[in-house]
Parts: sequence; C-alpha cells; structure tokens
Amino acid sequence: MTPWLHFGDTDYLIFKAWQASSPAAVAGACIGLFLFCILERCLAAYRRTHELRWRTKTILMSSRVDPSASKEEDTESSRDGPTPTSAREQLVPPFTPSRDIPRGVIQAIQSTFSYALMLTIMTFNGAYIISVILGLGVGEVLFGRIGRK
Repeated sequence: MTPWLHFGDTDYLIFKAWQASSPAAVAGACIGLFLFCILERCLAAYRRTHELRWRTKTILMSSRVDPSASKEEDTESSRDGPTPTSAREQLVPPFTPSRDIPRGVIQAIQSTFSYALMLTIMTFNGAYIISVILGLGVGEVLFGRIGRK
C-alpha cells in the first residue's frame, strides 16, 4: 500500500483476493465502486422512507383516544391539543419488534457499506477515490430527495 494519493494497479480492494492487477481491472473496480455507492445511497433513501412510515405509525398509535374516557374530557383535551401522559412517552416510542428489528438490520447493512467505502478510500488510490465520490454524488442526486419532508 502506498501511503499517499496515487494511481496504479497494485492496490488491494477490501480483500487480498481483490487486487486489480491491470488497467482494465482497475476500470472494472471503479465501475463496481460507482454502482456500489449508488446502492448505498438507495439504501439510505429506503431507510428514510421507512423511518417516516414508522414515525407516522407511532404518532397515530399514540394519539388514539382511550374509549373509556368521557366525552367531556375528549373535548377539553382537544382544545388544549394532545397531552402526553408523561415526557418519556413523547420522547421515546415503545419497542416494537416489527419496526425496531428491521431498523437495526438496515443500519447494520448501511454501516457495512460505509466501512467498506472507508477502507476503499484508505487505499489512497485516486481512481477509487474519484469513483466513490462520483458514485455517492450521483446516488444522492437520484435518491437524496426520497424520504425527506
């Protein structure tokens, strides 16, 4: 590994078996990295859309009215707005396996992608770095608006 910015075909890409040993192999690795970065941004958009969906479900579930409450209390609380029973309920939604387990899996996959890209950057290979930057930029253009309000 050359510890400064360089262009060449002697660097290992993540694993020892992934060494681009020719200019064509470096070009292939750059195309693969470019597509991998677009996939990473797509995964980030997927996570954002699900976060919005989960947040909306949580808000709807927490704003349900207790059917045993009297009508007078309902009109009084609707004038003042929703009042949470405690500050903890407002800040921390309850653990829901159908929401929190997929969230953890998506985060683990996204972290794996990010660390793989970081290791790629740490090769100091200019072609790989340019491919990662361009791929993340194109991926953000394609998927950056998805899942944002």
